Amino acid sequence: MKRFKKAIKAASYVCHYKANLENLEAEMRRLEDRWEIIERKVREAKDHGEQVEAAVSHWRTDVDGMKQSIQKLVEQRTAKQNMHCFVCSCPNIKWRYRLSKLAEERTEAVKKLTQDSHFDEISHHKPPPPELEFPSNENYVTLNSRTRILKAIMDALNDPKVNMIGVHGLGGVGKTRLVEEVRKRMRENGTFKQAPLATVSKNPNVKDIQSKLAGELFFTLDAAADDKIRASRLWDKLSNGEKYLVILDDIWRDVDLKAIGIPITEGKTGCKVVLTSRNEGLLKKMKVDRSFQIAELSELEAWAFFKKKVGDSVDSPELYPLASKVCQHCKGLPVAINAIGAALEGKPVHAWKNALDKLESCMLTDIEDIDPSVFASLRVTYDMLHSKDAKSCFLTCCSFPDDAHIPIDDLTRHCVAGRLLAPTPHTLDDARNAVHTVVDTLKSYSLLSDGREGNIVRMHDVIREIGIRIACDEKAFLIADGIRDWPETPENGPSYSVISIRSGNINQLPDELSYPQLHTLIFEYINYPRLKVPDRFLSGMKKLTVLVFNGMCLLPFPSSLGQLANLRMLCLNQCELGDIKMLGYLKTKLEVLSLRGSNIVALPPEIGQLTSLLSLDLRECNDLSVIPQGVIFNLTKLEELYIPDRFDKWKATTDKKQDTSSNVSLDELRSLNDQLTTLHIHIPDVLLLPKKQLKFENLKWFKISVGSMFEYSENFPGTSILKLVGIPLKDEFKALVHKAEVLYLQELEGLKRVLHDRADGEEFLNLKYLRVKLCLDLEYLLAKPKSVSFSNLSVLIIQSCGNLRYLFSLSCARGLLQLERLEIKSCPMEEIVGFDGEEDEDELTKKICFSKLKYMLLQELPKIISFYPQKDKTASTDRNFFPHSQSLFNEKVYMLYQYPFILF
Repeated sequence: MKRFKKAIKAASYVCHYKANLENLEAEMRRLEDRWEIIERKVREAKDHGEQVEAAVSHWRTDVDGMKQSIQKLVEQRTAKQNMHCFVCSCPNIKWRYRLSKLAEERTEAVKKLTQDSHFDEISHHKPPPPELEFPSNENYVTLNSRTRILKAIMDALNDPKVNMIGVHGLGGVGKTRLVEEVRKRMRENGTFKQAPLATVSKNPNVKDIQSKLAGELFFTLDAAADDKIRASRLWDKLSNGEKYLVILDDIWRDVDLKAIGIPITEGKTGCKVVLTSRNEGLLKKMKVDRSFQIAELSELEAWAFFKKKVGDSVDSPELYPLASKVCQHCKGLPVAINAIGAALEGKPVHAWKNALDKLESCMLTDIEDIDPSVFASLRVTYDMLHSKDAKSCFLTCCSFPDDAHIPIDDLTRHCVAGRLLAPTPHTLDDARNAVHTVVDTLKSYSLLSDGREGNIVRMHDVIREIGIRIACDEKAFLIADGIRDWPETPENGPSYSVISIRSGNINQLPDELSYPQLHTLIFEYINYPRLKVPDRFLSGMKKLTVLVFNGMCLLPFPSSLGQLANLRMLCLNQCELGDIKMLGYLKTKLEVLSLRGSNIVALPPEIGQLTSLLSLDLRECNDLSVIPQGVIFNLTKLEELYIPDRFDKWKATTDKKQDTSSNVSLDELRSLNDQLTTLHIHIPDVLLLPKKQLKFENLKWFKISVGSMFEYSENFPGTSILKLVGIPLKDEFKALVHKAEVLYLQELEGLKRVLHDRADGEEFLNLKYLRVKLCLDLEYLLAKPKSVSFSNLSVLIIQSCGNLRYLFSLSCARGLLQLERLEIKSCPMEEIVGFDGEEDEDELTKKICFSKLKYMLLQELPKIISFYPQKDKTASTDRNFFPHSQSLFNEKVYMLYQYPFILF
């Protein structure tokens, strides 16, 4: 019976061999279709700097193998057919059987590959290199006592028996700076794959901590998801077989690590945890394996640090007695030494005497876990801010959340709307310059520090706590985090001028409140679902000039908001909104309107009545599809316009009269040409541009994409970003090309005229990131001798530029002093540095030094011979230079690598 079945099956193979081959061909066509789709997505992912998922890479390898196998089968079939035709005309039964059987087997394998091609994700974001992940920790103090503890902590983290350690000490002693240095060094030496840090503070919120950790791990959590679901996702990420170091900074109470989603490793791989706190007992309660105390600086170390901050002038006979007493009052706490030292640097003797008097009389003892001397030194530092603008700006920074990254732009809008700058600036641009000046003063006094990006500042948690105390005493501020109920107004207390509350614990807002002197209200709800604002909630705040709601529900829109006749700044960020036409009632005074991240679908025509508006921010309003015609045209004072990256519903320019039922056209931007300094916009098609040229040359800050929108992965740092894809380089954009910090140029027509003909040595001085792809009219990037163009360039990516002969002239290459990342892919060049226009013999013999280069990728360069073809002087009278054979990098090229060099 078995033999009979086998015979039937064999006969079937012979009889149906053509059908089996046709089935195989049909399935291969389906697989090829899926292959093309996956390959396109992979190319796009790589273009965006993403890393292809392992499952996708394995599938592509399997498909490659299958295609080769099928190709061999086809070749065998063709060869057999040719031979059979040549020898005889009888069918080859054995050959048909074997071919048909293989075809049937391959068909099933091909079907499975096609079925397996529907991936959830094609790629994921690459983590940034450590030099970008951890900027220079400039405030880290290198002192013997700290160096010993730093080494001890790193040794403990390398101990397989230690999974959780604690770091404790007084507020302002330097715990955060120390653990930031620990994670930086342990990431750089490869001990851990990633080292996310989240500041917990007094009022921990699980959702907030989860979001901070996820952000540092380069993935997002659904804001609306349950805490347990979010914890599960975070747990899976941190227990995926890699080694992670999680740092929870500034904890004040017991933290449930499992509820957050932090797994403690018990094996060779997994997650280790560092906790910092002012409370040693809390760390014991958390059952840390090792605990390290960060003590105050010794008298000798404190004096050395103080001298480093103030200068050697303190050794003079007049200052030394005063300086030594001032230093003693700081009690060895770096935050106090830093602030008072910065304030007294370069000051005359009488200023030192005055500061010492205040230090001896200004002692406050009721701020939890902060030494009174710290309050005294910071209070004296604040008093020494002679500028009222600086004091106001400092107190405004205290109203931002603990450990907040404070954008200078947000700070500027607060200062403008609150009339905190004197004299009142005429424009936002003037105000931004004034705020930058004030911020520089606060940094010089060590009351603020730099953030991770150039337009961001931060405030130490101890400085913020003391600033809040000063603000409450002097300016009637109420600043509260994590509260469960809306605070009651004291019967005999101050009439608040500023209220700033950040909480996820309040379940309901009062129906109506009375704050007759309140000019600023900031309320951020950090939980989900969003908290509803009652209709009359704002009716007792007639003097309100600044209102910030984050994460709130304004459905229906509260009528009391439309009655705020003095309102100059309104931020409804991440809010649930419906019909907001009532905002038209604020037309006389409103200067700043931000709806960033809210769910608005259509702007009402009434927004066009806000004729005093200076800034309109619609970023991340991804549902926005309607901006009525005439709205932007009527906002004639607008200086800042932020349109969502994904808004593409522009109408073509017409000569018809305004019709609010129709969408906006780009022609309306011409009404803003004179004063517009900031523009974020996506233009899907260059044909949408009006015939009369837009004047983009007045822009100072911009994020503009034309032809292709910014992808989520393209989160470029910088304030002037331009992406141009598949368009002729029109005059509107040429000025922006030369102003940009970030340039993404793909398939451009006319780029040669901009790069080759106009680069006169003073162009592209702001440029830090440059990506050029499929620009076929380029022969080189820059060749003019003695040029200082690109002198600030740190990232350069060149791909598929088919006519490139080389990238740089010799002198230009020597000017790339800031270059950190160089990628060249799929280009026909033989050399990277060329010699066009170089005549100076001495220049030709000097070395090229890329001293900051950390990563270099040279890929698919079939003609590459050398990086820098060395030239030798000849003894001939005409002093010609001739190349000779050499390795890719000769002795004339000098590079320092901290990260990989890849060549393939």
